[in-house]
Amino acid sequence: MATQWEMNLYDYKDEFQWIRMLGWSDEDLQKVPVHEQATAGEDYINLANFGGTALGVTARGGGGTSANVKAIRNMYVYKREVPVDLWDQLHNLQEKGGPSGYEIGLFGERGDASDFPPQR
Repeated sequence: MATQWEMNLYDYKDEFQWIRMLGWSDEDLQKVPVHEQATAGEDYINLANFGGTALGVTARGGGGTSANVKAIRNMYVYKREVPVDLWDQLHNLQEKGGPSGYEIGLFGERGDASDFPPQR
């Protein structure tokens, strides 16, 4: 369980569309502590790669050309800190390459994860 001063997925839900698309309750999002640095020897997932690109360049994110790339911070979650059912969902998404950063667009384009958000 996250302590009062730790960041968790809830804290990032307005910044990253894919977090809102999970369909998780605010309570569930608060159960997933997020760290900017990894600790050696632990099972973790870096959620920075979710959302379609590790560079954080999406239409919603205001990205553009490679000259205008904004850096995205690491978002590590540790297996030991996350409830099993939530960890399993995040792990399954990681195995599929993470949720797409794309919405259905003007030209009907979609990202890779057509089964997103996952069903609980």
